[in-house]
Amino acid sequence: MKIRIIAPVTNQTLKTTTPQICAEKARPDVEVSAVNLDHGPASIESFYEDALAVPQIITRAIEAEREGVDAVIIDCMNDPGLEAVREAVSIPVVGAAQSSMMLASILAHKFSILGLSARDRYMVDLLVRRYGLKDSYASTRWVDIPVLDLRKDREKLLAALVDESAKAIRQDGAHAIVFGCTGMKGMAGLVEQKLRADGLDAIVIDPSLAALKWAEMLADIKLTHSRRTYPKAQEKLLNEHQIATVRPVPGIPGLLHNNPELHVLEPVTQGDRDSDWLEVSQQDYARFARNGTTIHVAAIKHGAYSIEMQYEKHMSVPEMLSLARGAERGGASAIIIDCMGDPGLVAIREAVNIPVVGPAQTSAFVAASLAHRFSIIGTSDNMVHKFQTQMDEYGISSKLASVRGTGIPAREVERNQDQLVQAFIREAELAVTQDGAHIIIPGCTGMIGLAASMQKALEARGIHVPVIEPPAVAVKMAEALSDLGLAQSKLTYPLPPKKELAGYSHLEIS
Repeated sequence: MKIRIIAPVTNQTLKTTTPQICAEKARPDVEVSAVNLDHGPASIESFYEDALAVPQIITRAIEAEREGVDAVIIDCMNDPGLEAVREAVSIPVVGAAQSSMMLASILAHKFSILGLSARDRYMVDLLVRRYGLKDSYASTRWVDIPVLDLRKDREKLLAALVDESAKAIRQDGAHAIVFGCTGMKGMAGLVEQKLRADGLDAIVIDPSLAALKWAEMLADIKLTHSRRTYPKAQEKLLNEHQIATVRPVPGIPGLLHNNPELHVLEPVTQGDRDSDWLEVSQQDYARFARNGTTIHVAAIKHGAYSIEMQYEKHMSVPEMLSLARGAERGGASAIIIDCMGDPGLVAIREAVNIPVVGPAQTSAFVAASLAHRFSIIGTSDNMVHKFQTQMDEYGISSKLASVRGTGIPAREVERNQDQLVQAFIREAELAVTQDGAHIIIPGCTGMIGLAASMQKALEARGIHVPVIEPPAVAVKMAEALSDLGLAQSKLTYPLPPKKELAGYSHLEIS
Protein backbone atom coordinates (compact mmCIF):
# COMPACT_ATOMS: atom_id res chain seq x y z
CA MET A 1 0.00 0.00 0.00
CA LYS A 2 1.27 3.46 -0.91
CA ILE A 3 0.11 6.50 1.05
CA ARG A 4 1.06 10.00 -0.08
CA ILE A 5 1.13 12.82 2.45
CA ILE A 6 0.72 16.27 0.97
CA ALA A 7 2.25 19.02 3.12
CA PRO A 8 0.27 21.97 1.69
CA VAL A 9 3.12 24.42 2.19
CA THR A 10 6.48 25.29 0.64
CA ASN A 11 8.32 24.53 3.88
CA GLN A 12 10.77 21.73 3.01
CA THR A 13 11.22 20.68 6.65
CA LEU A 14 7.70 19.29 6.85
CA LYS A 15 8.27 17.19 3.74
CA THR A 16 11.28 15.51 5.29
CA THR A 17 10.13 15.09 8.91
CA THR A 18 6.52 14.02 8.27
CA PRO A 19 7.11 10.63 6.61
CA GLN A 20 9.68 9.69 9.24
CA ILE A 21 7.25 10.35 12.10
CA CYS A 22 4.32 8.68 10.32
CA ALA A 23 6.42 5.64 9.35
CA GLU A 24 6.76 4.81 13.05
CA LYS A 25 3.00 4.11 13.16
CA ALA A 26 2.62 2.70 9.65
CA ARG A 27 2.50 -1.04 9.03
CA PRO A 28 5.47 -2.72 7.28
CA ASP A 29 3.34 -3.29 4.18
CA VAL A 30 2.68 0.46 3.91
CA GLU A 31 5.01 2.87 2.13
CA VAL A 32 4.73 6.46 3.30
CA SER A 33 5.91 9.33 1.10
CA ALA A 34 5.51 13.08 1.31
CA VAL A 35 5.52 16.06 -1.01
CA ASN A 36 5.12 19.78 -0.49
CA LEU A 37 4.26 22.70 -2.78
CA ASP A 38 6.54 24.54 -5.19
CA HIS A 39 4.55 27.73 -4.82
CA GLY A 40 2.21 28.80 -2.07
CA PRO A 41 2.48 29.72 1.60
CA ALA A 42 5.36 28.67 3.87
CA SER A 43 2.69 27.77 6.44
CA ILE A 44 -1.09 27.97 6.67
CA GLU A 45 -2.51 30.14 9.43
CA SER A 46 -5.31 31.93 7.58
CA PHE A 47 -8.03 31.49 4.97
CA TYR A 48 -5.91 33.65 2.69
CA GLU A 49 -3.00 31.22 2.77
CA ASP A 50 -5.39 28.28 2.60
CA ALA A 51 -6.82 29.57 -0.69
CA LEU A 52 -3.36 30.03 -2.19
CA ALA A 53 -2.37 26.45 -1.37
CA VAL A 54 -5.37 24.64 -2.89
CA PRO A 55 -4.52 24.76 -6.64
CA GLN A 56 -1.24 22.93 -6.19
CA ILE A 57 -2.65 20.57 -3.56
CA ILE A 58 -4.96 19.38 -6.35
CA THR A 59 -1.96 18.98 -8.65
CA ARG A 60 -0.07 16.92 -6.08
CA ALA A 61 -3.08 14.64 -5.55
CA ILE A 62 -3.53 14.09 -9.30
CA GLU A 63 0.18 13.27 -9.60
CA ALA A 64 -0.14 10.77 -6.76
CA GLU A 65 -3.13 9.02 -8.32
CA ARG A 66 -1.37 8.75 -11.70
CA GLU A 67 1.66 7.30 -9.93
CA GLY A 68 -0.48 4.51 -8.45
CA VAL A 69 -0.72 5.78 -4.88
CA ASP A 70 -3.56 4.15 -2.89
CA ALA A 71 -4.61 7.09 -0.70
CA VAL A 72 -3.74 10.74 -0.16
CA ILE A 73 -3.58 12.72 3.09
CA ILE A 74 -3.84 16.50 3.26
CA ASP A 75 -1.59 17.16 6.24
CA CYS A 76 -3.09 20.36 7.60
CA MET A 77 -5.79 21.00 10.19
CA ASN A 78 -7.58 23.40 7.85
CA ASP A 79 -8.24 20.48 5.45
CA PRO A 80 -7.47 22.88 2.57
CA GLY A 81 -9.08 21.84 -0.69
CA LEU A 82 -10.45 18.54 0.67
CA GLU A 83 -13.70 18.73 -1.30
CA ALA A 84 -11.99 19.98 -4.47
CA VAL A 85 -9.36 17.25 -4.38
CA ARG A 86 -12.01 14.56 -3.93
CA GLU A 87 -13.70 15.80 -7.09
CA ALA A 88 -10.41 15.65 -8.97
CA VAL A 89 -9.29 12.12 -8.02
CA SER A 90 -10.91 8.75 -7.32
CA ILE A 91 -8.56 7.40 -4.66
CA PRO A 92 -9.39 8.08 -0.99
CA VAL A 93 -8.50 11.61 0.15
CA VAL A 94 -8.21 12.05 3.91
CA GLY A 95 -8.23 15.36 5.75
CA ALA A 96 -6.25 15.56 8.98
CA ALA A 97 -8.95 17.63 10.66
CA GLN A 98 -11.91 15.55 9.54
CA SER A 99 -10.37 12.19 10.45
CA SER A 100 -9.07 13.30 13.86
CA MET A 101 -12.32 15.03 14.81
CA MET A 102 -14.32 11.97 13.75
CA LEU A 103 -12.02 9.70 15.75
CA ALA A 104 -12.36 11.93 18.82
CA SER A 105 -16.16 11.87 18.47
CA ILE A 106 -16.15 8.07 18.39
CA LEU A 107 -14.00 7.75 21.51
CA ALA A 108 -15.17 10.61 23.72
CA HIS A 109 -18.21 12.66 24.67
CA LYS A 110 -16.59 16.02 23.82
CA PHE A 111 -13.33 17.09 22.20
CA SER A 112 -11.37 20.33 22.19
CA ILE A 113 -8.96 21.60 19.55
CA LEU A 114 -5.60 23.08 20.54
CA GLY A 115 -4.71 25.58 17.83
CA LEU A 116 -2.04 28.20 17.34
CA SER A 117 -3.84 31.50 17.86
CA ALA A 118 -7.23 33.05 18.52
CA ARG A 119 -7.98 33.26 14.80
CA ASP A 120 -8.20 29.45 14.69
CA ARG A 121 -11.55 29.50 16.46
CA TYR A 122 -13.57 30.44 13.38
CA MET A 123 -11.84 27.92 11.14
CA VAL A 124 -12.48 25.15 13.66
CA ASP A 125 -16.11 26.20 14.12
CA LEU A 126 -16.56 26.14 10.35
CA LEU A 127 -15.12 22.63 10.02
CA VAL A 128 -17.11 21.32 12.98
CA ARG A 129 -20.34 22.53 11.36
CA ARG A 130 -19.32 21.18 7.95
CA TYR A 131 -18.59 17.73 9.38
CA GLY A 132 -21.77 17.58 11.51
CA LEU A 133 -19.90 17.37 14.82
CA LYS A 134 -21.38 20.29 16.77
CA ASP A 135 -22.71 18.01 19.50
CA SER A 136 -19.22 16.60 20.13
CA TYR A 137 -17.31 19.89 20.10
CA ALA A 138 -16.31 21.51 23.41
CA SER A 139 -13.95 24.36 22.54
CA THR A 140 -10.92 25.70 20.73
CA ARG A 141 -7.90 26.89 22.68
CA TRP A 142 -4.50 27.98 21.44
CA VAL A 143 -0.82 27.96 22.40
CA ASP A 144 0.15 31.39 20.98
CA ILE A 145 3.09 30.01 19.00
CA PRO A 146 3.38 30.66 15.23
CA VAL A 147 3.49 27.50 13.16
CA LEU A 148 7.00 28.17 11.86
CA ASP A 149 8.25 28.40 15.46
CA LEU A 150 6.70 25.14 16.68
CA ARG A 151 9.90 23.12 16.34
CA LYS A 152 12.22 25.78 17.74
CA ASP A 153 11.44 25.23 21.43
CA ARG A 154 9.72 21.88 22.03
CA GLU A 155 9.73 22.32 25.81
CA LYS A 156 7.82 25.59 25.49
CA LEU A 157 5.36 23.93 23.10
CA LEU A 158 4.89 20.95 25.42
CA ALA A 159 4.23 23.19 28.42
CA ALA A 160 1.69 25.24 26.46
CA LEU A 161 -0.06 22.12 25.15
CA VAL A 162 -0.35 20.61 28.62
CA ASP A 163 -1.56 23.87 30.16
CA GLU A 164 -4.24 24.54 27.54
CA SER A 165 -5.32 20.88 27.48
CA ALA A 166 -5.88 20.96 31.23
CA LYS A 167 -7.98 24.11 30.88
CA ALA A 168 -10.00 22.52 28.07
CA ILE A 169 -10.71 19.51 30.28
CA ARG A 170 -11.43 21.32 33.54
CA GLN A 171 -13.21 24.40 32.19
CA ASP A 172 -14.69 23.40 28.84
CA GLY A 173 -15.68 19.78 29.51
CA ALA A 174 -13.39 18.18 26.95
CA HIS A 175 -12.76 14.45 27.25
CA ALA A 176 -10.44 14.28 24.25
CA ILE A 177 -7.81 16.70 22.96
CA VAL A 178 -7.07 17.09 19.25
CA PHE A 179 -3.99 19.02 18.16
CA GLY A 180 -5.00 21.93 15.97
CA CYS A 181 -1.86 21.89 13.83
CA THR A 182 -0.07 18.98 12.19
CA GLY A 183 3.20 20.75 13.04
CA MET A 184 2.60 19.48 16.59
CA LYS A 185 3.05 15.87 15.48
CA GLY A 186 5.02 13.60 17.78
CA MET A 187 3.84 15.34 20.98
CA ALA A 188 0.58 13.49 21.76
CA GLY A 189 2.07 10.78 23.94
CA LEU A 190 4.00 13.25 26.09
CA VAL A 191 0.98 15.50 26.59
CA GLU A 192 -1.23 12.53 27.51
CA GLN A 193 1.32 11.28 30.05
CA LYS A 194 1.57 14.66 31.76
CA LEU A 195 -2.21 15.05 31.87
CA ARG A 196 -2.62 11.62 33.47
CA ALA A 197 0.05 12.44 36.01
CA ASP A 198 -2.19 15.38 36.96
CA GLY A 199 -5.23 13.11 37.28
CA LEU A 200 -6.75 14.05 33.91
CA ASP A 201 -7.46 10.80 32.06
CA ALA A 202 -8.21 12.30 28.65
CA ILE A 203 -7.04 10.96 25.30
CA VAL A 204 -4.83 13.09 23.05
CA ILE A 205 -5.04 12.67 19.28
CA ASP A 206 -2.29 13.49 16.82
CA PRO A 207 -4.16 14.44 13.59
CA SER A 208 -1.38 13.29 11.27
CA LEU A 209 -1.45 9.79 12.77
CA ALA A 210 -5.24 9.70 12.85
CA ALA A 211 -5.23 10.57 9.15
CA LEU A 212 -2.63 7.88 8.44
CA LYS A 213 -4.76 5.17 10.03
CA TRP A 214 -7.93 6.50 8.39
CA ALA A 215 -6.17 6.30 5.02
CA GLU A 216 -4.93 2.76 5.72
CA MET A 217 -8.48 1.73 6.63
CA LEU A 218 -10.08 3.15 3.49
CA ALA A 219 -7.40 1.74 1.19
CA ASP A 220 -7.57 -1.68 2.85
CA ILE A 221 -11.31 -2.08 2.29
CA LYS A 222 -11.30 -0.24 -1.05
CA LEU A 223 -13.70 2.42 0.14
CA THR A 224 -13.61 5.96 -1.21
CA HIS A 225 -15.72 9.11 -1.28
CA SER A 226 -19.19 9.15 -2.81
CA ARG A 227 -19.48 10.56 -6.31
CA ARG A 228 -22.93 11.87 -5.38
CA THR A 229 -21.28 14.22 -2.90
CA TYR A 230 -18.10 14.77 -4.88
CA PRO A 231 -18.96 14.51 -8.61
CA LYS A 232 -16.04 13.64 -10.84
CA ALA A 233 -14.39 16.72 -12.36
CA GLN A 234 -12.21 14.80 -14.81
CA GLU A 235 -13.67 16.27 -18.00
CA LYS A 236 -13.62 19.74 -16.43
CA LEU A 237 -10.00 19.69 -15.30
CA LEU A 238 -8.03 22.74 -16.33
CA ASN A 239 -5.10 22.25 -18.66
CA GLU A 240 -2.51 22.45 -15.87
CA HIS A 241 -4.14 19.43 -14.22
CA GLN A 242 -4.80 17.50 -17.41
CA ILE A 243 -1.11 17.58 -18.30
CA ALA A 244 0.17 16.97 -14.77
CA THR A 245 2.92 14.38 -15.05
CA VAL A 246 3.87 11.65 -12.65
CA ARG A 247 6.60 12.71 -10.24
CA PRO A 248 7.80 9.52 -8.51
CA VAL A 249 8.45 10.20 -4.86
CA PRO A 250 10.61 7.87 -2.73
CA GLY A 251 8.80 6.42 0.22
CA ILE A 252 9.68 5.05 3.63
CA PRO A 253 8.41 1.60 4.66
CA GLY A 254 6.32 1.41 7.79
CA LEU A 255 8.15 0.46 10.96
CA LEU A 256 5.25 -0.67 13.17
CA HIS A 257 5.24 -4.39 13.92
CA ASN A 258 1.97 -4.80 15.80
CA ASN A 259 -0.15 -7.95 15.75
CA PRO A 260 -3.55 -7.04 17.20
CA GLU A 261 -5.67 -9.66 18.92
CA LEU A 262 -9.29 -8.74 18.25
CA HIS A 263 -12.14 -10.35 20.16
CA VAL A 264 -15.53 -10.35 18.42
CA LEU A 265 -18.42 -10.69 20.86
CA GLU A 266 -21.70 -12.18 19.64
CA PRO A 267 -24.64 -10.76 21.62
CA VAL A 268 -26.88 -13.65 20.49
CA THR A 269 -27.15 -17.35 21.21
CA GLN A 270 -26.62 -20.27 18.86
CA GLY A 271 -30.30 -21.18 18.69
CA ASP A 272 -30.85 -23.38 15.64
CA ARG A 273 -27.69 -22.20 13.88
CA ASP A 274 -25.18 -24.80 12.75
CA SER A 275 -22.77 -26.07 15.39
CA ASP A 276 -19.84 -24.40 13.61
CA TRP A 277 -21.41 -20.94 13.46
CA LEU A 278 -18.70 -19.33 15.61
CA GLU A 279 -15.98 -20.78 13.38
CA VAL A 280 -17.80 -19.41 10.33
CA SER A 281 -18.11 -16.00 12.02
CA GLN A 282 -14.38 -16.07 12.81
CA GLN A 283 -13.58 -16.82 9.17
CA ASP A 284 -15.90 -14.04 7.97
CA TYR A 285 -14.21 -11.44 10.18
CA ALA A 286 -10.72 -12.76 9.45
CA ARG A 287 -11.22 -11.90 5.76
CA PHE A 288 -11.06 -8.22 6.68
CA ALA A 289 -8.05 -8.48 8.99
CA ARG A 290 -4.50 -7.79 7.90
CA ASN A 291 -1.67 -10.31 8.13
CA GLY A 292 -0.68 -10.75 11.75
CA THR A 293 -4.08 -9.87 13.24
CA THR A 294 -5.76 -12.63 15.24
CA ILE A 295 -9.55 -12.91 15.43
CA HIS A 296 -11.34 -14.66 18.31
CA VAL A 297 -15.12 -15.04 18.48
CA ALA A 298 -17.23 -15.74 21.57
CA ALA A 299 -21.00 -15.72 22.12
CA ILE A 300 -23.38 -15.40 25.02
CA LYS A 301 -25.07 -18.64 26.08
CA HIS A 302 -28.30 -17.21 27.49
CA GLY A 303 -30.36 -14.69 25.58
CA ALA A 304 -32.07 -14.08 22.26
CA TYR A 305 -31.31 -15.75 18.92
CA SER A 306 -31.36 -12.34 17.22
CA ILE A 307 -31.66 -8.70 18.28
CA GLU A 308 -34.53 -6.67 16.88
CA MET A 309 -35.95 -5.14 20.06
CA GLN A 310 -34.57 -3.07 22.90
CA TYR A 311 -35.64 -5.91 25.21
CA GLU A 312 -33.41 -8.40 23.39
CA LYS A 313 -30.59 -5.87 23.17
CA HIS A 314 -30.51 -5.17 26.90
CA MET A 315 -30.92 -8.79 27.93
CA SER A 316 -27.63 -9.60 26.17
CA VAL A 317 -25.52 -7.03 28.01
CA PRO A 318 -24.72 -8.69 31.38
CA GLU A 319 -23.19 -11.72 29.68
CA MET A 320 -21.47 -9.47 27.12
CA LEU A 321 -19.82 -7.65 30.04
CA SER A 322 -18.51 -10.96 31.33
CA LEU A 323 -17.12 -11.87 27.89
CA ALA A 324 -15.52 -8.44 27.51
CA ARG A 325 -13.75 -8.51 30.87
CA GLY A 326 -12.54 -12.02 30.12
CA ALA A 327 -11.23 -10.87 26.74
CA GLU A 328 -9.26 -8.06 28.36
CA ARG A 329 -7.80 -10.39 30.97
CA GLY A 330 -6.90 -12.80 28.17
CA GLY A 331 -4.78 -10.22 26.36
CA ALA A 332 -7.18 -8.84 23.76
CA SER A 333 -6.04 -5.68 21.96
CA ALA A 334 -9.59 -4.56 21.18
CA ILE A 335 -13.20 -5.73 21.32
CA ILE A 336 -15.75 -5.67 18.49
CA ILE A 337 -19.48 -6.01 19.14
CA ASP A 338 -21.04 -8.09 16.36
CA CYS A 339 -24.38 -6.30 16.08
CA MET A 340 -25.51 -3.04 14.50
CA GLY A 341 -27.45 -2.23 17.66
CA ASP A 342 -24.04 -1.86 19.38
CA PRO A 343 -25.50 -3.57 22.48
CA GLY A 344 -23.59 -2.81 25.65
CA LEU A 345 -21.17 -0.42 23.93
CA VAL A 346 -21.22 2.20 26.68
CA ALA A 347 -21.26 -0.28 29.58
CA ILE A 348 -18.42 -2.35 28.12
CA ARG A 349 -16.33 0.77 27.50
CA GLU A 350 -16.66 1.60 31.19
CA ALA A 351 -15.73 -1.94 32.23
CA VAL A 352 -12.49 -2.32 30.24
CA ASN A 353 -9.48 -0.21 29.27
CA ILE A 354 -8.94 -1.64 25.77
CA PRO A 355 -10.75 -0.16 22.74
CA VAL A 356 -14.35 -1.25 22.25
CA VAL A 357 -15.72 -0.83 18.72
CA GLY A 358 -19.38 -0.73 17.78
CA PRO A 359 -19.94 -1.37 14.06
CA ALA A 360 -22.92 0.98 13.82
CA GLN A 361 -21.13 3.89 15.45
CA THR A 362 -17.94 3.39 13.48
CA SER A 363 -19.71 2.90 10.14
CA ALA A 364 -21.80 6.02 10.67
CA PHE A 365 -18.76 8.24 11.23
CA VAL A 366 -16.84 6.69 8.34
CA ALA A 367 -19.88 7.20 6.10
CA ALA A 368 -20.17 10.82 7.24
CA SER A 369 -16.51 11.36 6.36
CA LEU A 370 -17.09 10.19 2.76
CA ALA A 371 -20.48 11.58 1.84
CA HIS A 372 -22.93 14.37 2.56
CA ARG A 373 -25.55 12.01 4.00
CA PHE A 374 -25.97 8.30 4.63
CA SER A 375 -28.90 5.91 4.91
CA ILE A 376 -29.15 2.71 6.92
CA ILE A 377 -30.99 -0.25 5.40
CA GLY A 378 -32.04 -2.51 8.25
CA THR A 379 -34.07 -5.66 8.70
CA SER A 380 -37.56 -5.42 10.19
CA ASP A 381 -39.40 -2.14 9.77
CA ASN A 382 -39.62 -1.70 13.54
CA MET A 383 -35.85 -1.05 13.61
CA VAL A 384 -36.24 2.36 11.94
CA HIS A 385 -36.77 4.51 15.02
CA LYS A 386 -34.13 2.55 16.95
CA PHE A 387 -31.41 3.49 14.47
CA GLN A 388 -32.60 7.09 14.44
CA THR A 389 -32.30 7.22 18.24
CA GLN A 390 -28.89 5.57 18.04
CA MET A 391 -27.56 8.18 15.63
CA ASP A 392 -28.93 10.91 17.91
CA GLU A 393 -26.96 9.40 20.80
CA TYR A 394 -23.79 9.34 18.70
CA GLY A 395 -24.23 13.02 17.71
CA ILE A 396 -24.20 12.24 14.00
CA SER A 397 -27.92 12.42 13.16
CA SER A 398 -27.45 15.57 11.04
CA LYS A 399 -25.75 13.31 8.49
CA LEU A 400 -28.53 10.69 8.53
CA ALA A 401 -30.72 10.84 5.42
CA SER A 402 -33.04 7.99 6.37
CA VAL A 403 -33.48 4.57 7.88
CA ARG A 404 -35.34 1.95 5.87
CA GLY A 405 -36.30 -1.63 6.60
CA THR A 406 -36.32 -4.59 4.25
CA GLY A 407 -39.20 -6.23 6.06
CA ILE A 408 -37.05 -9.34 6.59
CA PRO A 409 -36.56 -10.41 10.24
CA ALA A 410 -32.96 -10.64 11.42
CA ARG A 411 -33.25 -14.41 11.97
CA GLU A 412 -34.05 -14.79 8.27
CA VAL A 413 -31.12 -12.69 7.05
CA GLU A 414 -28.68 -15.58 7.16
CA ARG A 415 -31.14 -18.04 5.62
CA ASN A 416 -32.67 -16.17 2.69
CA GLN A 417 -29.86 -14.08 1.28
CA ASP A 418 -31.32 -13.87 -2.23
CA GLN A 419 -34.54 -12.41 -0.87
CA LEU A 420 -32.51 -10.14 1.41
CA VAL A 421 -30.39 -8.76 -1.43
CA GLN A 422 -33.45 -8.01 -3.57
CA ALA A 423 -35.15 -6.17 -0.70
CA PHE A 424 -31.96 -4.34 0.20
CA ILE A 425 -31.42 -3.11 -3.37
CA ARG A 426 -35.03 -1.94 -3.55
CA GLU A 427 -34.79 0.08 -0.34
CA ALA A 428 -31.28 1.37 -1.05
CA GLU A 429 -32.38 2.72 -4.42
CA LEU A 430 -35.27 4.54 -2.75
CA ALA A 431 -32.91 5.87 -0.06
CA VAL A 432 -30.78 7.45 -2.79
CA THR A 433 -33.48 8.67 -5.17
CA GLN A 434 -36.06 9.77 -2.60
CA ASP A 435 -34.22 10.40 0.67
CA GLY A 436 -31.02 11.99 -0.64
CA ALA A 437 -28.56 9.37 0.62
CA HIS A 438 -25.08 9.49 -0.90
CA ILE A 439 -23.76 6.35 0.83
CA ILE A 440 -25.47 3.23 2.21
CA ILE A 441 -24.89 1.28 5.43
CA PRO A 442 -26.34 -2.24 5.84
CA GLY A 443 -28.19 -2.33 9.16
CA CYS A 444 -27.32 -5.86 10.26
CA THR A 445 -23.94 -7.54 10.68
CA GLY A 446 -25.65 -10.74 9.51
CA MET A 447 -25.31 -9.18 6.03
CA ILE A 448 -21.55 -9.63 6.31
CA GLY A 449 -19.77 -10.11 3.00
CA LEU A 450 -22.61 -8.72 0.87
CA ALA A 451 -21.66 -5.03 0.59
CA ALA A 452 -19.58 -5.37 -2.59
CA SER A 453 -22.24 -7.34 -4.46
CA MET A 454 -24.94 -4.96 -3.28
CA GLN A 455 -22.92 -2.00 -4.54
CA LYS A 456 -22.50 -3.67 -7.94
CA ALA A 457 -26.22 -4.41 -8.12
CA LEU A 458 -27.00 -0.75 -7.41
CA GLU A 459 -24.50 0.34 -10.07
CA ALA A 460 -26.29 -1.91 -12.58
CA ARG A 461 -29.39 0.19 -11.87
CA GLY A 462 -27.48 3.42 -12.40
CA ILE A 463 -27.14 4.14 -8.66
CA HIS A 464 -23.48 4.90 -8.04
CA VAL A 465 -22.96 5.13 -4.29
CA PRO A 466 -20.59 3.32 -1.92
CA VAL A 467 -22.01 0.55 0.27
CA ILE A 468 -20.14 0.18 3.55
CA GLU A 469 -19.24 -3.21 5.06
CA PRO A 470 -19.73 -2.58 8.81
CA PRO A 471 -17.74 -5.61 10.07
CA ALA A 472 -14.82 -4.63 7.82
CA VAL A 473 -14.87 -1.06 9.10
CA ALA A 474 -15.04 -2.35 12.68
CA VAL A 475 -12.00 -4.60 12.16
CA LYS A 476 -9.99 -1.80 10.56
CA MET A 477 -10.91 0.65 13.32
CA ALA A 478 -9.96 -1.88 15.99
CA GLU A 479 -6.61 -2.45 14.28
CA ALA A 480 -6.02 1.31 13.97
CA LEU A 481 -6.77 1.99 17.63
CA SER A 482 -4.50 -0.87 18.64
CA ASP A 483 -1.72 0.57 16.46
CA LEU A 484 -2.11 4.05 17.94
CA GLY A 485 -2.44 2.88 21.53
CA LEU A 486 -5.78 4.69 21.73
CA ALA A 487 -8.96 3.63 23.47
CA GLN A 488 -12.15 5.30 24.62
CA SER A 489 -11.62 8.25 26.95
CA LYS A 490 -11.94 7.29 30.58
CA LEU A 491 -13.34 10.75 31.30
CA THR A 492 -16.35 9.73 29.19
CA TYR A 493 -16.32 6.09 30.23
CA PRO A 494 -14.91 5.96 33.79
CA LEU A 495 -14.48 2.65 35.58
CA PRO A 496 -17.66 1.83 37.54
CA PRO A 497 -17.52 2.36 41.33
CA LYS A 498 -16.67 -0.56 43.58
CA LYS A 499 -19.82 -1.94 45.16
CA GLU A 500 -21.73 -5.15 45.69
CA LEU A 501 -23.63 -6.39 42.64
CA ALA A 502 -26.20 -8.88 43.89
CA GLY A 503 -26.36 -11.87 41.58
CA TYR A 504 -23.38 -10.56 39.59
CA SER A 505 -20.52 -11.03 42.00
CA HIS A 506 -18.27 -12.11 39.13
CA LEU A 507 -18.76 -8.66 37.55
CA GLU A 508 -17.94 -6.62 40.63
CA ILE A 509 -15.14 -4.11 40.16
CA SER A 510 -12.21 -4.98 42.41
